[in-house]
Amino acid sequence: MPVLFYIVLTNLLVRVVIRVMRKRREPKPLPVCASCVFAHMQYAVGGKRAISCTFGGGMRPITIDVMYCTDYRDRAVPLRVPVVGFVPQAVEPEVLAEVAVAD
Repeated sequence: MPVLFYIVLTNLLVRVVIRVMRKRREPKPLPVCASCVFAHMQYAVGGKRAISCTFGGGMRPITIDVMYCTDYRDRAVPLRVPVVGFVPQAVEPEVLAEVAVAD
């Protein structure tokens, strides 16, 4: 009876260790900051990354994996530059010459 107990306990421990190792190796999803204009990202050799947010002019280190951000702006979308100023008035063409039609 004790031998069967040790076999079941060993099997259970092996399964728990295998599950923990697989979960540790599975890649984490990229945070929202990876595609944000305001993010400054540093990648290390071991796969770790250091993220800083530059929204508002300062550098703030981000210590969590961000899922949603209110100041997010996508890097892939071109910057929309608003047109400021006045639209020129449409100029009517000047009459340069009159053409007479002979009957």
